[in-house]
Amino acid sequence: MDRLRLLFEEQINVLSIAEKLIIFEKDNYKEEMEKRNFHSAIVNVGGEMMKYDDGDESPLPISTEDLMESNTPLLIAFRMLIVQRRYFIKDETGYLAYIVTRTDLDKIPLRIGFFGMISLLETHLKDLIRKYLPAWQESLTDNRLSGARDIYEGKKEQKEEIDLVQCLQFGDLGSIFSKNQRFKKFDDSLSRDRFVQTMNSIGKLRDALAHSQSNLGFSWSEIDQMIVFIRMIIDSEDPVFEEK
Repeated sequence: MDRLRLLFEEQINVLSIAEKLIIFEKDNYKEEMEKRNFHSAIVNVGGEMMKYDDGDESPLPISTEDLMESNTPLLIAFRMLIVQRRYFIKDETGYLAYIVTRTDLDKIPLRIGFFGMISLLETHLKDLIRKYLPAWQESLTDNRLSGARDIYEGKKEQKEEIDLVQCLQFGDLGSIFSKNQRFKKFDDSLSRDRFVQTMNSIGKLRDALAHSQSNLGFSWSEIDQMIVFIRMIIDSEDPVFEEK
């Protein structure tokens, strides 16, 4: 868990989605931007690098708020881009070399990051079930439990080393932790409606990512709230349950 979390939250950085920066000249930057459908650019104004965004009257000085560090973890960059549409990035020599915009959020590295965080949530919840909920099967309907057992038997036939908990679907996890208000152990302020709704949304996002759907079905802000929810559960103190 710790190694995987380190990978998804720290080791994959913003350069995995950033684009190389094209420097435009002052005499034709608007025409060149229009050709490429760019909404932001760096313009060389007499040897000084200046920024230009759609709606500006002319190029403006670059401030620290326009810059993002090249080693910024991807999921932190994601949150920054929700607040501000674009950032410029310097290379190791201090020269402006990259640009990252909100449009870049739909690239594969971030999708992998989202899926990775959801996978961490699944792994964490399954570990909690194994450790603290020996009677978890009572929380599922016969149909859901039968589905898990069918998967388990199929895996055993293929000589896979696996247990029944590993065969639970994501929706099963939501059912188990909503039973007896177990979700309250993560955050006492959580309501059943919020927990169930958020788990359902995460499940839908997981499916959209797994099937490489072009439209994930959620806004970036909604996905950010899901990541916050996942971190809240993973960061909850362990142990968190007393079986009833």
